[in-house]
Amino acid sequence: MWRRLELQMIHAYHKCFSINSSGTRHTQSLLLSSKEMLSSVLLLCWMGSVTLGSPVQLINNGYTGVVVAINPHVPENPALIEKIKEMFTEASPYLFTAARKRAFFKDVRILIPTTWKENHSLYKKPSTETYKEASVQVADPFCDKSIGAPYTSTLGYCGKEGKHIHLTPEYLLNDQAIDMYGPRGRVLVYTWAILRWGVFSEFNFQQPFHRHFTGEIEAVRCSKNIRGSIKNRYSKRDCKIDPWTGLPSKNCVFIPHKEQNTKASIMYQPSIPQVTEFCDDSTHNFEVLNDQNKQCDYRSVWGVISQTKDFRGGNNPPMTADPPSPTFTLLRARQRVVCLVLDTSGSMKDSDRINRLRQAAMIFVDQIVEQGSRVGIVEFKGSAQILKGLVLIDGQAARTQLASALPSAADGGTKICSGVQKALEVLRQDDGDTAGDEIILLTDGEDSSVGSCLEEVKRSGVHVHTIALGPSADPRLEEFATGTGGKSFSANDKLDSNALMDAFSDITSQSGDDITSAVQLLSKGGRTIPGSWFQGEVPVDSTVGKNTVLAFTWEHAQPDITVRSPSGGSYKNNDMEIHSGEKIAKLNIPGIAEIGIWSYKIVNTHSSPQTFTLLVTSRAADECVPPVTVTGGISETQTTYPQPLLISAQLSQGAWPVINANVTAIVDLGEKTVNKLRLVDSGTGADKTKDDGIYSAMFHSFKGNGRYSVKFEVQGVKGGVEYPKNAVPERPRHSSGRMRRSAPSLRQTSTALGSFSRTASGGTVTVKGVPAVLRDDFPPGKVTDLTASVANNTVVLQWTAPGDDYYTGTVSSYDIRIGLSPQALRESFTAALPLNTSSLHSVPAGQTQTLLLPLESLAAMNQSVVYLALRATDEEGGTSEISSITQLSTYEALSQAPAGSDPSRCWLYLWICWI
Repeated sequence: MWRRLELQMIHAYHKCFSINSSGTRHTQSLLLSSKEMLSSVLLLCWMGSVTLGSPVQLINNGYTGVVVAINPHVPENPALIEKIKEMFTEASPYLFTAARKRAFFKDVRILIPTTWKENHSLYKKPSTETYKEASVQVADPFCDKSIGAPYTSTLGYCGKEGKHIHLTPEYLLNDQAIDMYGPRGRVLVYTWAILRWGVFSEFNFQQPFHRHFTGEIEAVRCSKNIRGSIKNRYSKRDCKIDPWTGLPSKNCVFIPHKEQNTKASIMYQPSIPQVTEFCDDSTHNFEVLNDQNKQCDYRSVWGVISQTKDFRGGNNPPMTADPPSPTFTLLRARQRVVCLVLDTSGSMKDSDRINRLRQAAMIFVDQIVEQGSRVGIVEFKGSAQILKGLVLIDGQAARTQLASALPSAADGGTKICSGVQKALEVLRQDDGDTAGDEIILLTDGEDSSVGSCLEEVKRSGVHVHTIALGPSADPRLEEFATGTGGKSFSANDKLDSNALMDAFSDITSQSGDDITSAVQLLSKGGRTIPGSWFQGEVPVDSTVGKNTVLAFTWEHAQPDITVRSPSGGSYKNNDMEIHSGEKIAKLNIPGIAEIGIWSYKIVNTHSSPQTFTLLVTSRAADECVPPVTVTGGISETQTTYPQPLLISAQLSQGAWPVINANVTAIVDLGEKTVNKLRLVDSGTGADKTKDDGIYSAMFHSFKGNGRYSVKFEVQGVKGGVEYPKNAVPERPRHSSGRMRRSAPSLRQTSTALGSFSRTASGGTVTVKGVPAVLRDDFPPGKVTDLTASVANNTVVLQWTAPGDDYYTGTVSSYDIRIGLSPQALRESFTAALPLNTSSLHSVPAGQTQTLLLPLESLAAMNQSVVYLALRATDEEGGTSEISSITQLSTYEALSQAPAGSDPSRCWLYLWICWI
């Protein structure tokens, strides 16, 4: 079977990767045989596709299109703008030095929120810049005016771009932040390296110390040439050793000396004055466990950076002259302007599509679109017409006016471009411009001329969100979304999927104002027989409750509906707003909805079976308590079998990750199949970092060609808010008679959220090339959490088991190798020493796999620190990518030696002893 894919895999490998032929001190060119490619290329291509994209470009060594966006809830303060300018001006030459004269900040755009006063002499109109897509976001979501550690939001993939850098206004305005974290320009370069190049901290927040094989206690750092002392952070005295760990106690901190003889590394402590470089292969510390070594398989920071798109292949060679200072452009965000472009061709009569469109669009204009927005409506068939010009949403009357203008009849052909061009006319009604405006384009049909207006739309600067309804929507539809930075969705004709309402509900403002944006608490559907009922519960948590609306729909006849509050209050049909023509009933909970579990019951009083749906939305109850939100989607908008897809959902409250929730992705291919996929935040499998609020899984259960829609369902029972990952380490130093604490001591424990639920659309992906007869085309997944330790004179290897097909099923066997360096394992795995795995019995995917080995089995290595990695094999002979690399310190082995051991009988360096 694998031989059948060989030519396809070789082609895919070279398409996905450019292989560097020039080596460095510790690396060599990567040369793979076609057979080796087969085992890894699918996963590698998948990882290569995991990028969030960015409008930022590096052109002639200068970064352009860098956007810094200020949140609408940040009070107006011109000093904030000046501090942002100072930070980038300070950072640019530091970045230039750190990037070896190959990069600097050239063009920075500062996006001012609409809540700040207009100033036409200072602020220009934005084009496509939005808060959500900004490289740097300035926000104080909890209104606590704390400095807060700067951090970078990322999916955690080595060498891949992240999402954004987060700064608080107080961090920029209060110079105490410099004392805490170091100069702002240096801190920006630290966070930029994580954001742009996908590198990680060389500090270890959880375990800042380790034992060298000589028995000396060392700080986890890079480079090892950073000198300092270990002191109690409170008393300034020498540290005590914890008898359980053999390491300094939790109150101890490593204090770098004021004078250093090394320039590396920024990713350890950018605040050290002499540090101006990233660790490269000559200075990288391979002996320690930190995020950089863990996530990047012991590659040096500069080794990763040099292979990113900015620099690989000779891109952006070193400059011979110093760079100019950054230029700054001030932009003021605009109020949201949206035009609905709705298909009313004859095929919209099928499967009750026209009424379902009307229901979903009514929900959008009545519940979702934000106050202060402007909304217009266009319909298209063989031609297009404006149903409603732009209407300012300034109250319920405006929403009702828009809802009454929604189309209700369908006939004729399909001319998509006519509708889009008419929408551009509508969008010009407010200020004569369309840049930054939005189009929501829904169609169920094909149009051979759909590409004729695509370039015009791109030039307009408008964002187009597409909704493909039914199985026959034009295959080029998503090009409008991908070409303009919009979202793409698909909805099938199953009445209980609620996909159409989910799509409209997900198209919220990109302003960053989570307080006024609608949050979807529940989206459910079900089919019942006469006299039966559809019922359930929905929790209203403490972060929401304002403008809470329960919207019910039915297929044939209005049912009897009962809603009960947590305290027992009851709402019936006569308490609701009934729209018989659209078959929708809405219950608007007055004031702030009661916190707790609400229940609903829908009784089918019709003589025939019918389908019911329920959509529950709400908004934040307190402007200083942001709601829990879920965002995310799929790694690609289109893919070709057998390349898998990464599905990720980010759960957060303001800027903080929400952990310990149950997150499910529902992957739907219309009538053919529905897959429920559990997403995890465990740091295993497809998920890179534990407890960062990003829940991930790999999807490969393709059942046919077509559009697959994704929907997230979130349940929080023991959920909590966690301190963000990738935060800048606080500089450890003396201050005001006591020693300033380092970042680990500031790390906060989770704050409980109680019971909550959320749903959201994850978009759509088009899959091609699925064979009529499915084969076992998928190798085992990569092991990402391999650990090694010593207990009772035994080496203990543990990892989370992958599956026969990535992370499902059970693998057949494991090949575990031990090497003298991580490079040896990474680049010449099969040449490393194999370990005996004959006693190992594979467990199903997701379970903990354990292998116990006698210490003597490692003695032949004769090395102070050894490194281990593994590959899994399935029954078809497919092999996984090489696992994450772990290390085993020989000091740990020595500490486990039996009582009475004779040191003279210890192996040299390895320190393995026996009685």
